[in-house]
Amino acid sequence: MRYRHLIAFVSPEESDSIEGMSWNEGFTNLYFEEIEGSVTSLHVLLEEGEELPAFLREIEFSDLGFSEERDWFQKWKETLVPFSLCDGFEVIPLEEEKTVGSGKIGIIPGMAFGTGLHESTRLAAAILSETVKECSRVLDVGCGTGILSVIAARKGAKSVIALDIDEHCIEKTIETARINEVSIEVRVSDFLSAVNPGERFDLIVSNMIAELLMKFVLDLRSFLTAEGTVILSGIYKDKYLEVENLVKEEFSIENVREDGDWKSITLKRK
Repeated sequence: MRYRHLIAFVSPEESDSIEGMSWNEGFTNLYFEEIEGSVTSLHVLLEEGEELPAFLREIEFSDLGFSEERDWFQKWKETLVPFSLCDGFEVIPLEEEKTVGSGKIGIIPGMAFGTGLHESTRLAAAILSETVKECSRVLDVGCGTGILSVIAARKGAKSVIALDIDEHCIEKTIETARINEVSIEVRVSDFLSAVNPGERFDLIVSNMIAELLMKFVLDLRSFLTAEGTVILSGIYKDKYLEVENLVKEEFSIENVREDGDWKSITLKRK
């Protein structure tokens, strides 16, 4: 297979935001290289005929032409190093589908996986792991690669429904569930469009950038049980007050955690 190789130059702040969005959107065929000074090169690899993801379309790229798959495969393999995601879970990057042991999450990553997940995913995973109970009905909005849904299922959730608008993310979540031998119901959904009016959840988790979270966060109240919890992650520090001001009329903020420039919040119904 051949890959189209695109390159752009971004600031360190932009690269951090792009990295977060890439995980939230389930697109990981990209990597960064630091250049002298305050500039970073962003490399994106697209399969023949594949379109640039929406979150990258405002960036001005230069086209370096096509590269053969073998040119990148060895570099990709070197990134397949297990790492701790949160207490009790270790991520095992795989080249192909195979089962993994207890306390491990197997995933076939994108070609430019890197050495670990983004801060926002780590935050969401840690809070989710601590919060989910065996009787919990869990909703994962914007499931991406399906890692959060797998954690909920592994912690014994009664049911897990995963939503995403991107068909690639739907396929990846189904694959991740199959690798980890857990049951997850996966639905194609524009935010909450695939949730039935009568459905209620004990725990709703969403790891997206703040601009997307703010489009539907107030609607979550309608699908939350009386004592239910909402976990929002992917909030860049400069956007936190905007999110806080939006949710405070409908929700009480129970907890705020941060990792680097990213924040996660836990909400309860008022």
